Amino acid sequence: MKRTALSAALFLLPCLVSAQNYWQQLVNTRIDVTLDDKKHILHGYEEFDYTNNSTDTLTYIYIHLWPNAYLHDHTQLAEQMYRNGHKAIYYAKPSERGYIDSLDFTVNGKSALYFNTESLPDVARIDLPDALVPGATMKIATPFRVKLPKVFSRLGHTKQSYFISQWFPKPAVYDKKGWHPIPYLDLGEFYSEIGSYDVTITLPSNYIVMGTGNILDDRENQWLDSLAGLPITDWQTKAGKADSTPPSSTEMKTIRFHEDNIHDFAWFADKRWVVRKDTVSSPGTNALVTTWSAYLPAYDKSWKLGNKHLADAVKYYGKWVGPYPYKTIKAVQGDMKAGGGMEYPTVTIIDRASGGDPMTIIHEAGHNWFYGILASNERDHAWMDEGLNTFYEQKTTAAVKEARQKDSAASTATGMAMEAEMIAVMHQLAASGRGKAIEQTSVNFPEINYGLDVYYKTAALLSYLEAYMGEASFEAGMHDYYNTWKHKHPYPEDFRAALQRHTDKSLDWFFTEALQNERVIDFSVKKVTNTDSGPLVTVVNKSGHNLMPPGISVYNDNDSLLLTSFLPAEKSHDRIYHFKLPSNLENWSRIRIAPSVTDGMTHNNEYRRGGLFHRSGIKISMIPGVNLANRHKLFILPALGYNMYDGFQAGLLLHNLTWPQNRFRYTIAPLYGFSSKELNGAASIGYNWHPTGFVKEVMIQADIKSFNYQKTERNIPEPLFARFVKIAPSLQLTLRNANPLSAVRRTVTLKAFSIREEGFRFALDASDSLFKPGIIEETNTYGLLRYHHINARPFNPFNYSFEGQLGEHFARLQMEGNLKIDYHKAGKGLHIRAFAGKYISIKEESFVSDRYHLNTTFTGPNDYLYEDTYIGRSEREGFGSRQVSIRDGGFKIPTPLYSSPLGRSDNWLAAVNIKTDLPFRLPLRLFFDIGSFANADKLNPSGNKMLFDGGVEFHLYDIVNVYLPLVMSKDFKDYRNSIQGDNNLLKGIVFSVQLQKINWLKAPSGVLKILGF
Repeated sequence: MKRTALSAALFLLPCLVSAQNYWQQLVNTRIDVTLDDKKHILHGYEEFDYTNNSTDTLTYIYIHLWPNAYLHDHTQLAEQMYRNGHKAIYYAKPSERGYIDSLDFTVNGKSALYFNTESLPDVARIDLPDALVPGATMKIATPFRVKLPKVFSRLGHTKQSYFISQWFPKPAVYDKKGWHPIPYLDLGEFYSEIGSYDVTITLPSNYIVMGTGNILDDRENQWLDSLAGLPITDWQTKAGKADSTPPSSTEMKTIRFHEDNIHDFAWFADKRWVVRKDTVSSPGTNALVTTWSAYLPAYDKSWKLGNKHLADAVKYYGKWVGPYPYKTIKAVQGDMKAGGGMEYPTVTIIDRASGGDPMTIIHEAGHNWFYGILASNERDHAWMDEGLNTFYEQKTTAAVKEARQKDSAASTATGMAMEAEMIAVMHQLAASGRGKAIEQTSVNFPEINYGLDVYYKTAALLSYLEAYMGEASFEAGMHDYYNTWKHKHPYPEDFRAALQRHTDKSLDWFFTEALQNERVIDFSVKKVTNTDSGPLVTVVNKSGHNLMPPGISVYNDNDSLLLTSFLPAEKSHDRIYHFKLPSNLENWSRIRIAPSVTDGMTHNNEYRRGGLFHRSGIKISMIPGVNLANRHKLFILPALGYNMYDGFQAGLLLHNLTWPQNRFRYTIAPLYGFSSKELNGAASIGYNWHPTGFVKEVMIQADIKSFNYQKTERNIPEPLFARFVKIAPSLQLTLRNANPLSAVRRTVTLKAFSIREEGFRFALDASDSLFKPGIIEETNTYGLLRYHHINARPFNPFNYSFEGQLGEHFARLQMEGNLKIDYHKAGKGLHIRAFAGKYISIKEESFVSDRYHLNTTFTGPNDYLYEDTYIGRSEREGFGSRQVSIRDGGFKIPTPLYSSPLGRSDNWLAAVNIKTDLPFRLPLRLFFDIGSFANADKLNPSGNKMLFDGGVEFHLYDIVNVYLPLVMSKDFKDYRNSIQGDNNLLKGIVFSVQLQKINWLKAPSGVLKILGF
């Protein structure tokens, strides 16, 4: 016996023993419920028979009261939503919240107490009056009332449209690993016992209801059949405007639903839906499955193929996984916030924003297999339903696209493009070191990782696994998994055992490395050597991580796949791999790494028979975006700029910023100044990597910038310009957080500056006895060390920094802190900034060092590090002199015409800046600044120890801000009156442009964050 086969046998032995001892609880549920659509309340009565099939005697059970997740603003649901930036539940009115009450549990007719807590109101424990011994059954019953919330997540209503899920008292799962009480979450799904459901729903008779299972009322079925036959014109006439809701009928109706071997019951009701019906034959059984779709009339175009998409899921999932065991499958349109859709047994809801997107419908319908039939623990092993389902959704979509005609295939184009974008973002996540290990409880995932790692990374890994095992072996393993575990609770080891029974290859790499690891792989096709026995392909693992066995795919000139080859899993621990290709393989044109999962450097994945260095070369493009091709991309865009010295500037922006991001990145922007008639520009070059340990990311960067910053026309016919040239290399370390959900970001930055500045020296010209300017140069060097702590918590976020600067003549120590105190209105708050700085003179030469002093108002001449962007950096009057930066004291009144500007200190300075948002939509704030400095009472002409100013601010994303000071201390007022004269209100307007907040080399990550990833 081979070693791999022996290992597989040793692994399977305990799994087979475990399977023989398998048991699960049985819960059969009956519910009667009435909808009050005026008060948005459900009145219900529930009873369920609970059979203890375990070997343990139970003295209590856990019960889920999930509507209580909407009870207040500090439930587990609310806290999770805050972490993910969703604050609607916090700002909700009491009337918009939801809960469950009027509970009165009895067990076999005896009253039973239940217990829950303020912090966990949606999970309760019921102490049983009598212990439940193995093999015994008890009946638990209770009335209940549900106040339906506004739609924040899944359960809720939008006016008189109802989305009823996770709505009744429901026992937690008790399995071989114990009890699984879980609070309701938006991100992280469910785990429930399997049994039968018999549910009667009473509501006004003109509601269309779609729910789990089969409707047992002939009259209701006949009515739905009649609706399904109505042309869309009738629905449009009946509905009027797309969102108009007809009044509820005064006549009530009762509908009874029933289904067996399911873990949940959900229902949805609307008076406006278009109803469509069809049938599909289930592969493997040839049983006829009825498909239903229900949607708003305005969405008829996108939903026309809704039943076809459901049929595709039944067809392909049935073929590849196992036959669909139920009589109906339904998709309805509604409102929800927890993703584009949500699945329940035999019925799924698709968010209105998703329209009738085929990929979404297929995905949600596919969940009937993954967690529906194969009822794994979604909360602890989310990849077993979301990842497996995404894998088969992608296979199904690809098969549909291939099978249908061109016009039908076009209907999937939008979805396919969206899928490609998500895969690109997944690669970006990996390349930026933000990927997470898949096999962990879903509560550990940040929102972006839950979507990309659990869904798309798992699907990509499974695609790799399928190619590694071979399609036939993989499909046989999936059929085995389905047949062994349908209507049961499988765990990852059970899935592994099913696959391992159909291959001699080791699967350790998949289950113990790839699923358990967040590291990034980087395979590179190094070379192809011709030998007498055929081509020899050399592949290098440049990352050093042993996540998976390497594989290659070989293509011909027509881009047809010739073969795919994988090395044994044991070889994955090597660093250099050799693939022997058949000697008769002569017509190959390119060899690439078999589509791998989280390869952080896709450009080196391909080797071409021809071409420069056997690579795909560089592709030049104008539009930045995704680059999953096996080549480098150079993006070229027009670039524009302006300052008061170079004038209007035009040039090019050359960069390689893309998704996923390259480790080596650059932006280069040469610009021609039409006023100065000189070449200017800026560039940033960096290299980034992600080590293990306490440092999460390392960024080495060099910034280069050169522009004119002064000009003079004194006694000369043409203006003379003085420029600066800045070269600033830096090292930035981003520290790792122990908690992956932490909103804290900590960085340490070490930066050096070499700055050459030109200036003017006036000398007497003997020819005309005029003093004329000439250029002099001076080069200064500086160093900077900064620690920056950012806590981007959802409410009251803050940040602070400690910074030291060192020059030849001075040292500066400074601290800055920023706090936003949120108001109880979305997006509004009180913004507080505090600054304290200490200046230390190393050489007592004031004429050299006063530009380095601390300033209440920070303007261009104070920016000796040339970190900010100024329109008129050296201007003392006019428009250019009105630009300030929020540095040092952060004041808004410059005094450049004083020989020593107000608020300048060569010792210490402290200031506080306060801004408050206003309670309307316009981007206006009120601001107030106050500060003091060493010897202020002696340096201020008034003798006051404090300076202050205040007024109105217009802000645009805090990048561009315009300030109008309205109140100010006497010294500022005296300056304005003496320098600017009367009627000086508008002359006091100043502005700031804070482009320094943008690190262009990290812009792709920033854009994804803005887009919600």
